Amino acid sequence: MTWTLWGLAVQTVAGLLGAHAIAGAAREYRFGFVGHSLAGIVGGALSGAFLQGAAVTIVTGNGSQNLLTVPQMAVAHVLTGAVAGGILTLAIGFFLAERSGRTPGS
Repeated sequence: MTWTLWGLAVQTVAGLLGAHAIAGAAREYRFGFVGHSLAGIVGGALSGAFLQGAAVTIVTGNGSQNLLTVPQMAVAHVLTGAVAGGILTLAIGFFLAERSGRTPGS
């Protein structure tokens, strides 16, 4: 699979959405709307820039590449971007919570 600007855009937007989803789930590690938005955009853009080919490479049991349809590629891009944005947001939230010395739930 070749790198596309479409995949970068989809993963960037999905990263933004994934960041806000994880911020809603892990409320004790929130650090603001703008912070979540920036972390999600950066996480999604980094996954779109570097993980695009790996995200849509699906192999069969014997090692040959399975060609994906356009909807399958779109789902793979969305999930990869959302997970990358969520992971980066959660990592920053963990770091900021540890640095400030607060404990979760307090």
